[in-house]
Amino acid sequence: MLKNSFVLRYISNIAIIAILVFLLLLNQTSCSQEITPENNRQSSPNVIFIYVDDFNYNQVGCYGGNVSTPNIDKLANEGVKFSHYYPCSSLCTPSRFSALTGRYPSRSLSLLEKFPTDDSAFIQWGEDIIEGEPTIAHLMKQHGYATGFAGKWHNSSEGLLPLLHVPDHENPESPSIRSRIEENYELTSEHVKKTSGFDFVEAVYATNLKWLPITEKLMYHNQHWITYNSLKFIEQNKDKPFFLYMATTLVHHPQAIESLRSDPRATPAGFLTEHLDCQPSYENILERADKAGLKSTGELNTWATMSWLDDGVGATLKKLDELGLRENTMIIFASDNDSPGKTTCYQGRAPFIVNWEGHIKKGEICNELVSNVDIVPTALAICNVKKAADIKIDGLSLTPLLQKSNYSWRNSLYMEVAYTRAIVTKDYKYIAIRYPKDIQRLITKTNRREFTHEGFHLNKNQLAHFNMPNIYPGYFDDDQLYDLKNDSLEKHNLANNPEYSQERKKKQKELKKHSEDLSFSFGEFKKAKK
Repeated sequence: MLKNSFVLRYISNIAIIAILVFLLLLNQTSCSQEITPENNRQSSPNVIFIYVDDFNYNQVGCYGGNVSTPNIDKLANEGVKFSHYYPCSSLCTPSRFSALTGRYPSRSLSLLEKFPTDDSAFIQWGEDIIEGEPTIAHLMKQHGYATGFAGKWHNSSEGLLPLLHVPDHENPESPSIRSRIEENYELTSEHVKKTSGFDFVEAVYATNLKWLPITEKLMYHNQHWITYNSLKFIEQNKDKPFFLYMATTLVHHPQAIESLRSDPRATPAGFLTEHLDCQPSYENILERADKAGLKSTGELNTWATMSWLDDGVGATLKKLDELGLRENTMIIFASDNDSPGKTTCYQGRAPFIVNWEGHIKKGEICNELVSNVDIVPTALAICNVKKAADIKIDGLSLTPLLQKSNYSWRNSLYMEVAYTRAIVTKDYKYIAIRYPKDIQRLITKTNRREFTHEGFHLNKNQLAHFNMPNIYPGYFDDDQLYDLKNDSLEKHNLANNPEYSQERKKKQKELKKHSEDLSFSFGEFKKAKK
């Protein structure tokens, strides 16, 4: 009897041990599955961020443009279209800084190195992304995401890159010139990788086409090149979660129609040796434009630009469908800034669409105030990516707006460029110009109208380039208030109208609230610490 009892107890203990070992192995297996690409692929969505250059509110069909953009319209019709999207800065470099970091341009480490914080920071083309500046790519990569970039960078000053000189009129197929162009391209690509955090960096335009160290024969848009490398990145990372930043050079000048009539091999890396059959050809676009019966040069360029861009979006959607990735990919489509208000805080409203099939509202228009600083926190939220506590993010995740019809949201947005700062609401915009001490010393009551928002002395060349004093009558006023519902083009400054004094004070209070948390002083809105 004792013997049988001992045997039963022994067998029972063995069984318990076996069960414990099994549970331990099961736990280890489940833990290992949590970090494998296959398992992560199912739980972590992809993000494709398409950032269009100088894209205006009415230049696309779904925003009322008289053009055919079926693929971009599809994104809007099957996603959420925003009616009050204002990039926080109206220039390429600061706008791209904010879109990639979620922070206002005046927080950039490069500005902190260039300007004293007890004065106004000059926001124009100096917001470089340098080593130590955390970007969306750094954050996503730390959580197992593949990160890719193709297109226009424009976040590195020329002085950061020791590029070789290339004369404008040289033949790009000359061995010596080709070698220089290729070396410059490699230096640029490696610099972008080193500072941005992106692992995949291809089809790079370091800056504006006409500023690149290449010959004039290569100074053309090539949307095919950007699309081709974007699709290449998607294909390479189809089995793991990815974040793709696809930054087009369109619709910035030079005119797209000139590029479509040029050599399709032309890129900043030199002439391509392979045929990029990734979207309808240059000839196809021109043939479609001809069939559309366009009469003026302007109409033709707009149609060609939008078609070229839309074809690139269509090729991207097609690739996602082919790979079965469409439902697991959020697409954010936005403009870096509009043209009418470029270099200023005027106007600024631009297209912004979020599409994520089956996960967000479909075919809705959101009228809430959103900014490009919201892009990073939105991507982090939907991908369940956590950031370190010491990384500052100025934007808000848009996920509540994408999923709910009624949600308490922000009442105002902050904007900054040159020596101007602004607060915009759905009804009003307040703009303040506050120059640093060295420029203030140059300005008198009699010469005030000779200084631009950049603090430059107005001359014919600058006036011809920006033309802002001719477009906006209140341009030289240090304080400006506009009633956006009745004056959307911002022609009538109400800042000194007694009837609007309370509205002005409210907006000034809001600007002070935003300024207090930023690094640099700005007039009476943020005083220098003594």
